[in-house]
Amino acid sequence: MKLMKRKIYLSIVLISFTISGFSQFFPVEINYVVPPYGHYPEFISIVDESNIWLGTLSNGPYSYAVHTDDGGDTWLLDSIPAQGNPYVSSVFAVDANTCYYVFTDNGSGGSIWKTGNKGASWEDKTGPLFSSPGAYADFFVAFNANEGVAVGDPTLGYFEIQLTADGGDTWNRVDSSLIPAILPGEMGATNAFSVVGDIIWFPTLIPDDNGNYSSRCFKSVDRGQHWTATPIIADNLGWVTIDFSTSAKGVLLDPNPHVISGKKPFYHTSDGGDNWNIDSLSLDLKSYTGLSSVEGFDGGFVVGTNGTSGYSTDIFFTPDFFSTVLAIDSNLQAIPWGLEFKDAATGWLEGTGSNANAVYKYNGLLTSISSAARSPEKMVIIPNPTSTEAIVKLPGMNDLNNLSLMIYDATGKLRETRPVESSTGWTKLNASSYTNGVYFLEVVSGNRLIASTKWVVHH
Repeated sequence: MKLMKRKIYLSIVLISFTISGFSQFFPVEINYVVPPYGHYPEFISIVDESNIWLGTLSNGPYSYAVHTDDGGDTWLLDSIPAQGNPYVSSVFAVDANTCYYVFTDNGSGGSIWKTGNKGASWEDKTGPLFSSPGAYADFFVAFNANEGVAVGDPTLGYFEIQLTADGGDTWNRVDSSLIPAILPGEMGATNAFSVVGDIIWFPTLIPDDNGNYSSRCFKSVDRGQHWTATPIIADNLGWVTIDFSTSAKGVLLDPNPHVISGKKPFYHTSDGGDNWNIDSLSLDLKSYTGLSSVEGFDGGFVVGTNGTSGYSTDIFFTPDFFSTVLAIDSNLQAIPWGLEFKDAATGWLEGTGSNANAVYKYNGLLTSISSAARSPEKMVIIPNPTSTEAIVKLPGMNDLNNLSLMIYDATGKLRETRPVESSTGWTKLNASSYTNGVYFLEVVSGNRLIASTKWVVHH
């Protein structure tokens, strides 16, 4: 039997934590089935700001659907009658009433369970899926109430990709001639996929003799009927995750604490996954890392990463495909693997296993950034006042060259001048070298004033 492809968490004691005045994520309690700790809601599927479904890993088998219909004020725990030793591997919510949970049985095989009545009852929709030797259920995606695709590790010599057109009542396996041939040892990754419209991507893991992995990217543009695969795009990985913000812009990285040398490798594509490039982020992805695209931004992503020990997690946001990166929260007692945003107003983050901070709910900065992005004629600073970092949305300046950003203090003294290098319309301010007070920002082209605004620094 193949080794269980899930992340194993050690039992932990309740960890105390504090929330700073500038926190954007706030802890939410879930009264999990006993014991009161050791439950990790790593798989998060968001329908809207009110309806969220969680797939929970635990220190043993755990087949409860956890969901809310009031934005996290109250939570329901529904027991799903999955047999054997069920461990969740994927969750996909279609709407407030309909959700699919995917389980493996002690690290092999798998089953798919569906509710159409908000968790009041559950149907086994597995049918012929994941029954061949070597099967492993990686994830399920629903494109609408009827059409979906289930993906599992290779059996019978090729990836098990099953399609349904009737909500899981019947399944048809995609023929091997429509799927690229596998490489030796190649497999999928638990809950690692991305969907934009009719397009679906998933990364693979290809083992070497030293416990490391390489990766390819599989892609379908027609809801799973036909597939292509890239050549190997990444190596020296410990695990893999993937996400696309648009049909063109995507990211692939290693979410595990597995660094060969220096910073963790980070791969991006701007052509829908046909070609990938390795990049060195300004972020220091030290250890565990989570990633989520943000709807409404062309190249908008949230990244969570924590230190090499403990659960202190920092959260970053980019509105422009990592040209500009802003820290939006820090020192959260959280696990960044479980990080999911629906849009600029709706995001959730996995806690550390206790009921008290089971998950974190986002409530803050990105809504302001999204509003600024829709006002191209204005220059906006967010947040303002600023304690550490701020992001600046520049006015539309496509026809101007040689732009400079100038910062003056309240006496009119010029404190800083720097060229505006961003072609994306965003740039960043760092308040660490400025004392509390009011400053004035000007964007100029030669001697011509293009825009100005007031900036308040308050540490």
